[in-house]
Amino acid sequence: MAKVERDRSPKRISAAFLGKGLFYSAVVAGGVVMLASRYSIAIASQDSLCLPPYRLWIIDKSNSDLVRGGIYAFHSKGLSPIFHDGTIIVKVLEGMPGDIAKVTLDETTINGVTIGKGLQVATQQGIDPQKYVREGVIGQGNYWFFGRTPDSFDSRYWGSASTDQIIGKAYPIW
Repeated sequence: MAKVERDRSPKRISAAFLGKGLFYSAVVAGGVVMLASRYSIAIASQDSLCLPPYRLWIIDKSNSDLVRGGIYAFHSKGLSPIFHDGTIIVKVLEGMPGDIAKVTLDETTINGVTIGKGLQVATQQGIDPQKYVREGVIGQGNYWFFGRTPDSFDSRYWGSASTDQIIGKAYPIW
């Protein structure tokens, strides 16, 4: 009976146990803060994905080396009503500063290489596609980003994203 009573009685927490618990909690919390300062997550919530089949991305905020063909995340700016300012967007970097970008009704090219076909989003939104036809040099500190589907809302519509909008390199997860 005495053994049962001892087993039921509240146990005292030792100072060593508390010390170890606090130490490990601090290590875990510090690790979480370090990971969150370098990485973030982007989730594509739209029905039609512009970089199929991926919907979930890990963004490395410390990777600022911009390379043509790389996938990057950036904050939207002036893209309403499709995206509110600050929305995280993930696209492929296709146009670099100094490149020649040309948008026609049939295709979009960077330095003469076809990057996208048509202006499907304009038609879907009831906007005259002729509004987006243009040609020019991509300015310093600006980049053109594209999706991989015809209905991607990308640089052929809104032009370039500036360096200060870019968050970092994006890696597909799922």
